[in-house]
Formats: sequence, structure tokens, C-alpha cells
Amino acid sequence: MTDGEALNNLVLRLRRLVADEISKTIDAAHKSQKPLPDQQDQQMMAGSILLAELNRYARSRIQAGEVALTDIEEADVRRRVMELVFSTAPGIERLLQREDVEEILVNGFDDVRLVLTNGTTVREEPIGASDEELVETIQALARRGGSNEKEFTPSSPVLDLTLSDGSRLCAAAWVTRRPYIAIRRHIDLLIDADVSDLIRLGYFEPGLASLLSAAVRSRKNMLVAGGQGAGKTSLMRALLRECRPDERILVLEQEPELQLERHPERNNHVLSFVTRLPNMEGVGEVTLADLAKLIKRFRPERIVVGEVRGPEVIDMLESLTQGIAGGICTMHADSSLGVFQRLAVYARAGGRDWRTSDVLSLASLGIHLVVFLARDRNGRRCVAEIRHVEAYDQQHDQIITNQWFSPGPDGRAVPNPTSPIPVGALEELMAHGYDPSLHYGVGVR
Repeated sequence: MTDGEALNNLVLRLRRLVADEISKTIDAAHKSQKPLPDQQDQQMMAGSILLAELNRYARSRIQAGEVALTDIEEADVRRRVMELVFSTAPGIERLLQREDVEEILVNGFDDVRLVLTNGTTVREEPIGASDEELVETIQALARRGGSNEKEFTPSSPVLDLTLSDGSRLCAAAWVTRRPYIAIRRHIDLLIDADVSDLIRLGYFEPGLASLLSAAVRSRKNMLVAGGQGAGKTSLMRALLRECRPDERILVLEQEPELQLERHPERNNHVLSFVTRLPNMEGVGEVTLADLAKLIKRFRPERIVVGEVRGPEVIDMLESLTQGIAGGICTMHADSSLGVFQRLAVYARAGGRDWRTSDVLSLASLGIHLVVFLARDRNGRRCVAEIRHVEAYDQQHDQIITNQWFSPGPDGRAVPNPTSPIPVGALEELMAHGYDPSLHYGVGVR
């Protein structure tokens, strides 16, 4: 065993010892109904334990004829143990604090890559000193970093949670060659962003922003589609700022990502519903489909679904066709047309017997606009397409749509001269604030 491996093993052993002792102290305080030790008390306790254990370790090495740790090595061991015990995301916190990072990809402790806000990917220093330490980090996050305490063990090898800063983390080990982490950050700027902020960030130009804002105010039902990390949640959040502040908005999510309640001056009547996994006995699960049925009883004025990916799509579409207009949801797709086939597949998930024709017919009634997000030639997020749903063609079993905006030479949406917005729809959107003259040098007839 190398010196480095020995130090890694020492750090992990001391981390377990310190965490166990602190847990015992907290449990004892609970049982005796005494005040619980605060963070400072716990850190002082950890320092005392580390001092005693490192002195014992030094004596054992000297008795075995080995060289004791240097002062620098001891200090490094103390720092790493304290990080593992007390940091919410040890080794990751410094990356989460960077304002230019959108995603953190960890493919083992020594293969760390950052996707920056400008679309580039860069390598970063290792997180910890071994894959074992990385697993300890993930387990610490599972215990304390999410909205609910979760397990990350060989029997539960996949972890999906939201960190305290709103970032979304997915991790896997034991079923992978090495422990992997993928973190999608919710940068404060994007959490707080409105439509004008997204113009500045390059999502769209003022004309398109004007159109989408008018669509929200005129209560068009919208499906925001795109690939992973395309900016769907950020766009949906910004568009919901266009609602009346007191609109009763019911939000369904698997993890609390939208966070509309952070700005009550913009949205002050938001009800958030979050799914729940089954417990260790396999009971207590609450799915998006369960929530989609439930929320109709809460008198929603607008329904928002964080991401459609299963049979809840039917309940959502039924709600949108029963007078609850102005809904917005997101979906993974590779084009604006691709969403309709996905709707049919999702509708049959879980064994539900829905014919494609019935799903498409319902979708034609429930969805007005499909907004597709992609990356432009420079790697920046942007709206690439806007497709309007006209009707369902029963004879040919297909959705009839018009692509009002299509990708231009740089991949960004521009008015489609072969499919202009019809006069009736144009007048309605303009009555709610759409200004076609705002498009960069392009008129809309």
C-alpha cells in the first residue's frame, strides 16, 4: 500500500469514527431530552477526537518503526475529515460557488469536468483523493443535502436529489465502473430571471420574447421541449413571471426546481406538489400521475408540470381541455414535431391502454404552442422553433401544425415566411402585448 492510499484509508476511518461519535451524542441528547449540540459544539468534539486519534496513530507508527506523519500531512488529514463530516458537499462546494459553472460532471474522483455558461467544457482538479472518498461525499449528500434524506448504498446505487442551493444532483455507483456524479446548477441569475434577462442571455430576441409573453397572458397552453440542459426550466420560470402575481398556480415536480415562491412579488399564490419515492417496504410512493389527478381538487387557475415523462400526460391534457387554460409543461424531445410521438408513448406507460389516435386528438385540443429549445452555432441556449397546433386529422391520424418560427442559419428561431401567424391569432396576441416590429429587421405579416 502506498503512502497516499494509507492516508486515504486513515481519512475514511477517522471520518466514520467522528460521525459515529457525534451521532451517538445527538441520540443520547434526544433520549435524555437535553439540548442538542450545535454546529460549534460538534466541531469542537470532532477536533478533540481527531487530536486523540492522530496521537494514537503517530504512536502506533513509531512503535512499528515507521515514520510519523508530518505536520502538513496531519493538517491535511484534519481538513479532509472535517470537510467530509461537516460540509454539505465536501470537495464540491467550491465548484458550486462559481458563477460561470452550469454543470459539474464527475467521472470518478480524478476526472472532473465543468460545463461553463459560455458552452465550453473544462477540466478541473480532483474531488477528494480516491473513489472511496468520493462515495463518502455522495453518501453525506444523501443524508443531508437533499429535500429528503435518501440512501446511497449497494442496495440503492442511484441517487437523485436537490441540493440546498437548488442544484439538481444525480449519482451512481456499484452499478458503474466508477462512482459518477452529474450536477445541474440552478444559477441564482436564472432562478431570478424574467423574460428581459433571457433576452440579455441570448435565449431569444425582443420580438420572440414579446410573442411568448403575450402567449402566456392570453392563456395559451404551452409545451416547452428540448434536450437535456437546453434551458427548459429557466424559460418556463421566466414565462410564469408574466402571469398576474396573484394567479393561483399549481406546480407539479419530481424535484423542487422552479422555486417560484422565492419571489412572492412576482408570483404570490403558488402551490407546489412534489413526488415521493416508496419507502424501504415499497409503500408510500406518490407519482406525478397521482398528483395530476389530485390537483384538480385545489381549484387551479394555471397548472405547471416540471417535466412530463409518464402516464401523467393524460391527466394533464384532460385538465387543459376542461377549462384550466394557460398551462405550461416541459418535455425532453429532439424537435418540436417529436413531442407528439413521445406523448403517445408516455400515455401508455404503466400499462395504460391509450390508442395513439386518442392521445393525439386530446393533445390537439389541449396544446396550443410547442416551444423548442436548442443550442445555436456558438453553443448558446436559444429558442429554435415555435410550432402552433391547429387540429387533429383523423383520416390520416396525425397532428396538423404550423411552424410559425423555424431555425435560421445560426440555429436561432426566425419568422417562417412560408407559415406566417394567421391574422386572427396575430390580432389576439397583439391585443396581449405582442409587437411584431421588435423582431430584428424582420416583419411578420
